Amino acid sequence: MNAGKAMRPSAAYRSLKTRLMAGEFRAGEKLRPDMLKDAYGISASAMREVFLRLAHESLLVQEEQRGFRVPAASRRRLAELMNLRILLECEGVRQAIREGDLEWEARLAAAHHKLVHIERKMRSAPDIAPFVPLWTRIDWEFHDTLLSACPSEVLRATHRNIYEQFRQQVVAGLEHAGFREETIPEHAAILKAAIERDVPACQAAIHAHLQVSRDEAGERLKSA
Repeated sequence: MNAGKAMRPSAAYRSLKTRLMAGEFRAGEKLRPDMLKDAYGISASAMREVFLRLAHESLLVQEEQRGFRVPAASRRRLAELMNLRILLECEGVRQAIREGDLEWEARLAAAHHKLVHIERKMRSAPDIAPFVPLWTRIDWEFHDTLLSACPSEVLRATHRNIYEQFRQQVVAGLEHAGFREETIPEHAAILKAAIERDVPACQAAIHAHLQVSRDEAGERLKSA
């Protein structure tokens, strides 16, 4: 970021959230509002409010008398978030398939098209790190669109927060930020089942797509 460029606190919040989800800061790293205020062009007090908001969403950890830090990478935490995300996404897609119309199908297909485009580039790239922030955003767009026809606003809001925490853990703890060769056909299977209005197949595809994180995490992360 360019130091000194003024930014609204709401924009600073969105930017810092994106950076946290993309793994720009190390897991467990301590962060202070005065470290980032100049980069965002806002006061230390406004930056602290941004930190507090992110801590409320569990994307930062607030430690009494010790400031803030990025959550540590944890096999247990990743597994818990994965299981909760599967529950929310499977119930959300059940309702979305029931309620979704042709417009929902078109938006989902468009979101998947963008996701395939970026994932194919990642598959052939010698280093995927530059793609991770964009991939994180487009992956979210696909899964959010998948659930967008679900009438429960509470479910969708909860799913978003769990998704964000899950992605932060994945990027911090898994090789290649969680991207695998199989990621592309897994997303295609979710799309196919959703368009065909096959709830069990779509739920099974979601489960298969996400549970891989548990297996990889078992090899790379220690219990916490």
